[in-house]
Amino acid sequence: MKRVKSVLTIIVVCILFISCQKETPQKVVEKTVLKANLLTANYGIGYFEQLKELQKNEYLKYYDNDGEEYAATFSQYLHKVTIPDLEKSLKDVQKLEVNEDSKELINTSIELFEFCIGFYKKDYAEIAYMYDEGKTQQEINMIINEFEAKSFQEFKEKNLKLDEAAKVYAEKKGVSLKFV
Repeated sequence: MKRVKSVLTIIVVCILFISCQKETPQKVVEKTVLKANLLTANYGIGYFEQLKELQKNEYLKYYDNDGEEYAATFSQYLHKVTIPDLEKSLKDVQKLEVNEDSKELINTSIELFEFCIGFYKKDYAEIAYMYDEGKTQQEINMIINEFEAKSFQEFKEKNLKLDEAAKVYAEKKGVSLKFV
């Protein structure tokens, strides 16, 4: 019985130790910057081109809570896969411990994610619905161009601000970070 208690005590101590460990600077960069790179890759027409490619290859799918796989429309994929993934990434960033060194990086990452989630829910939802309804590519491109005209500058500025905060943080913490 003593041995069982000792083993249980060791397990509890290990779990507490692991759960109390702070994020490494590398993990902070990964959660704030590298996940945000997906936002850049999926900005504007690029996101919908990616969905068209997935659809063409029959990979445009989502899974329900029971793990059942379903073919998805653009709207379903947006709301059941893309937005939840972005919201999960945002939550990961929000859970990071903020300190003097990480404050600017974490806050700028949160700003960028919140801004992007906003247009995914509104603008991208409208465009996805147009694809699902079979609108012409010309009609869709017109809406995408309007979206890009109204949001690209702010998106670019927030992205640049995140890059700058990441450079400062990475340099302070000795994290290798390269922008291409």
